[in-house]
Amino acid sequence: MLAELFRSTRARVRLAAAAMLAVCAASPDAFADPVAQIEGVEDAALREALYETIGEADAPPETRWRARERARQAAERIRLYLESRGYYAALVDARLGDDTTPLVRVRPGEPFTFGEIDVEYETPSPDTPRPGADITGELGLEAGDRLLAAEVIRAESRILQALRNSGWIHAETGAREIIVDHATQTARATFRFRTGDYVLFGPPQLAGGLANLRESYVARLAPYEVGEPASKARLDEYARRLQGLDTVSIADVRIAYDASGRQRPVDVRMEPVPRHTLALSARYSTSEGFGGETEWIRRNMFRRDETLRVNLLAATIASGIDTRLHMPHWRRYNQALTLNAEALAERTDAFDQDSIGLGASLSRVVSDALTVSAGAEARIAQIDDARGKRDLNTFSFPVEAVYDGRDSVLDPSEGLYADLRVRPGLTTGDEETRYVRMVAELRGYHDIADDIVLAARVRGGMLTGAGVEEVPADQRFFAGGGGSVRGYEYQSISPPLLNIETGEEEPFGGRSLVEASVEARWRRSERLGFVAFLDAGMAGRDISPDLSETQYAAGIGVRYFPGFGPIRADIATPLNPREGDDPVHFYISIGQAF
Repeated sequence: MLAELFRSTRARVRLAAAAMLAVCAASPDAFADPVAQIEGVEDAALREALYETIGEADAPPETRWRARERARQAAERIRLYLESRGYYAALVDARLGDDTTPLVRVRPGEPFTFGEIDVEYETPSPDTPRPGADITGELGLEAGDRLLAAEVIRAESRILQALRNSGWIHAETGAREIIVDHATQTARATFRFRTGDYVLFGPPQLAGGLANLRESYVARLAPYEVGEPASKARLDEYARRLQGLDTVSIADVRIAYDASGRQRPVDVRMEPVPRHTLALSARYSTSEGFGGETEWIRRNMFRRDETLRVNLLAATIASGIDTRLHMPHWRRYNQALTLNAEALAERTDAFDQDSIGLGASLSRVVSDALTVSAGAEARIAQIDDARGKRDLNTFSFPVEAVYDGRDSVLDPSEGLYADLRVRPGLTTGDEETRYVRMVAELRGYHDIADDIVLAARVRGGMLTGAGVEEVPADQRFFAGGGGSVRGYEYQSISPPLLNIETGEEEPFGGRSLVEASVEARWRRSERLGFVAFLDAGMAGRDISPDLSETQYAAGIGVRYFPGFGPIRADIATPLNPREGDDPVHFYISIGQAF
């Protein structure tokens, strides 16, 4: 029996190097001139992997000595790779061919498999609990499995991770042994781990500032119960939760190192962001005119990470004030309560509306990408449109589901975004009616090249339960403008209605909506990009849209990236203009169109 013993550092280095070579060999790139020729390998897939492992030569060797050196280097890489794949009995011979070409003759033999597999734990004291079968079972290796270096390393990592997430939070790997038996072509593997102390979670404790948050609120965000086995994964999750608070700029969570005993407190350190922020923004388009917004933010209103936002709007089509108080993790983690109040004056070609509204919504994060919400809103409005002046009181109960799988909110390049909104409502006042407004939107992004992103958007809506003349003006459907179909006046794509006072037809809004956009976004440099786009849309008088009434527009744009999100400038023209449509429209704002 011939046995080879790989211990401690030597075994680790050899297995790690072999695993790295195995990863390198997975590259699909081909080469024309290999460093050396390979003979003796009948398996085509293995032979190709060996050629990929040794790589290609920059130029032929200048001397016989250099050719021999290349053959030896190639042979060493081949040997390491074969060992990483379990060929511990392989014969690898470096030599020169008849024309002094570097040559490696290989006889792989049969791959080795695992025989006996042992897992040993070293504890700091006899009274330290020892890991059970549930931890050892995480190894995932069985007798008869092929001896692969990468699998050995992964198995060891799985045990270590299981230990650190099950109370042995300071666990480390010990000296691993792989004993290869060439007579039976099997290996006996012994994995050793130093468990360290067995630790239970204690209460969070102030260790360097809580960013002025209430200690009870910080403790409530912990993803564990006091007395549970300490877990590195849960500590990391706790840090992510705290880092996600608007009030916090940096968060660090760890088991207190200077504590003793089995149950140990958790040190929490956080640095706050500035409590107040003032932001200004502006936009302009030939269809919507000028617009400006001043946003004042006060964070941590009641020391539970509440954020108050006050927006002052001043624009050609809408002016007023919008106030929102957002309370994250309200009563439970990942549940938020938002209260809002607004007063708006809207002046559009389709209607004039002065309104005051109050609302509340409760949202819950279902998964990393999915959020659902439900709320209630009340609004008092005075409307002046083609039907004349009316006073309407509206009560609505919006429900929404949002799936956001984009890789970026401001400038996505991959992923999907979907939004479904259902808003049952009723109105009182000069008219009484009940209705349901539904809107669905889907956006997709895909980088078809390193610097080109293809983006697409589809949006549809319908209004049921009441005639379009009976619902508030802002609940009807319109298309056209910078956020809809560029190239047309704001809200100009709409079924008209005869104004009872002027006797002229005016855009009034519809019961159905269909919109679609496609953009090709080219990022020319870090700061500069260009866009070509095609928009389409229509708003119909009936629930079933008549797509023959669709208006189309195309255009190009420039994107400037200052570091926080793109500033866009677009120019668009109608493709099937109607009488009176302007030939060109310009748009300047912050952020991508969608």
